[in-house]
Amino acid sequence: MKGMVLRHPSLAIRAAMTLLLSSTAVAQRQPEVTASTVVFVCEHGAAKSVIAAAQFNRLAAQKGLPYRAVSRGTKPDEAVAAAVRTGLASDGMDVSAWRPTAITNEEVRRAAQVVSLGTDLAATKPFAKNKVVEWNDIPSVTQNYESARSAISRQVESLVESIMATLRK
Repeated sequence: MKGMVLRHPSLAIRAAMTLLLSSTAVAQRQPEVTASTVVFVCEHGAAKSVIAAAQFNRLAAQKGLPYRAVSRGTKPDEAVAAAVRTGLASDGMDVSAWRPTAITNEEVRRAAQVVSLGTDLAATKPFAKNKVVEWNDIPSVTQNYESARSAISRQVESLVESIMATLRK
């Protein structure tokens, strides 16, 4: 390998860039929504839904649940809010590769559960009325990250406990 790098630096650089770009593309790709997916939706897909999905995924993995979560937005921003990335990183959760994505009708139909965090999702997608749970009492993330994170964490813990109880039946 050393010989190749010394003799053909452009090939080594090209190989390294290909590997880097392919791994980045995989990290940024949004997971497919299935019947074992919980979709958290906030307006911009950049704060509340990201916190909720990250918290849910950590708890679900710890408890061995066959569910995973994704975050979506009704009017997605370009990137996850910096304060959210920093806050979740301090809690040991890396969302740096996550990108806000618009919720689709198909995702609503396929999801196990859809949680709306202060959106008009139930009104704009009436076909999903029976699947949408609304968490409209979450404080603003931009005004007080810690308060919002705590409120979201409590709701997520309750949701995970509910799913576990259902699976035990």
